[in-house]
Amino acid sequence: MVSGSREIFLIAQDDQLTWNITRILVAHDYRITTCRTITEALGKVYETPPLLIIIHEPLVSGKGLKQLKSFKKDNLFFHIPVVLLVSPAWEKQNIDWDEYPVEEYLTTAFRSDELVNRISLCVTRFFRALDPNPLTRLPGNTSILRQIQHCLDLGKNVAIAYLDIDNFKAFNDRYGFSRGDEALRMAARILSNIIKDYRSEDSFVGHVGGDDFVFIVPTTAIDEVCNRVIANFDAIIPSLYDEEDRRRGCIVAKDRSGKKQTFPLMSVSIAVVSNEGRRLSHYGEVSAIASQVKKHVKKLSGSNYLVDRRKAAPQTQQ
Repeated sequence: MVSGSREIFLIAQDDQLTWNITRILVAHDYRITTCRTITEALGKVYETPPLLIIIHEPLVSGKGLKQLKSFKKDNLFFHIPVVLLVSPAWEKQNIDWDEYPVEEYLTTAFRSDELVNRISLCVTRFFRALDPNPLTRLPGNTSILRQIQHCLDLGKNVAIAYLDIDNFKAFNDRYGFSRGDEALRMAARILSNIIKDYRSEDSFVGHVGGDDFVFIVPTTAIDEVCNRVIANFDAIIPSLYDEEDRRRGCIVAKDRSGKKQTFPLMSVSIAVVSNEGRRLSHYGEVSAIASQVKKHVKKLSGSNYLVDRRKAAPQTQQ
């Protein structure tokens, strides 16, 4: 079973069915959030993305089906697998699965062990295919590269931003992996919650690994997005520190040689590459330019962002 969130959203209006599924899954250490409509569930997804969503088939029609299709096209949440719960009679129909944006189905005549195993297999299979980060559940490297290349191939004007958390290692060393993981999850939540306000078919958030993230938004939104990310991060990050370090505004620690060193509170450095006014044909070009920009922005103190606004891609040295 993939590590990370154990939250499952169950969307059903059949109280007995809801009780049976909840009872079984809670006994296997899942946390269940129950909703009676797709609208209610999707509203909660934006606040707390779950491990998986289970939907009772009678709700997936008309408006509900349109909502589900729109959700699965959203680059922020397409990586969340959906299981359709159907009646044995419905299963026997000639089903056009292209019409249903789901990854698995299960009949209402399920056995307890079948329910648990099918859900576990669905999540594991989806993680293998889409490589989401096990901690934040944001799309990982393969999905990031695919999305960047997709935007470049279509020639759309997008801003591709690489975010690093400055002084994360010092924080992690001081407070341990558990609080370090919480800092990473917090960064993921900030990015996801802000980027969803600029949703388009090109908007995207991914987690490269460690304290490195990537997000993509239309070029017209990049300045506002970066300023909002920085403002939210700087407002929340002090709460992760103990009172003494927060009051001092830094961590004082000894290096391996026993020498005292001072590390400021965590901040973010955002290096942005835009293809507006120039042709970028490969994600490798984006990565190379971002590395150049990152060197400059990380020299600045505190949280900052820098957008590469050159109209022609730099020449590659032979």
